[in-house]
Amino acid sequence: MAWQDDPISKAYTKESLMEILAQGLLGSMSRFTHFQIIEWCVRFREQHENDVKAFHIQVSDDVIVQWELFIASSYTLEQMRSFSLSDIVLPKTYFEQWLNQLIEFEDTLPVH
Repeated sequence: MAWQDDPISKAYTKESLMEILAQGLLGSMSRFTHFQIIEWCVRFREQHENDVKAFHIQVSDDVIVQWELFIASSYTLEQMRSFSLSDIVLPKTYFEQWLNQLIEFEDTLPVH
């Protein structure tokens, strides 16, 4: 799939977070690169900087940290010079885990 490098233009809501992470499950078939997803999570985090205890913020933090750890443990600096960050595809299991965490958290919320 030919990806665009434009930022993802979705509202910074927990529903958008789930939708975007679901796109990440599609790997190279996603509408977004995983790098675009990470960038969106960074902006999402910035929009909610005063809400650090919220579970969806903790998940977005984990997305950002796992991206950095994945790159650091998978590629050398020399390798990183040979491709774009948009070429990196995280393992599907990461997205499954994040989505499952969000779904399980939503299931534990009291119904009003």
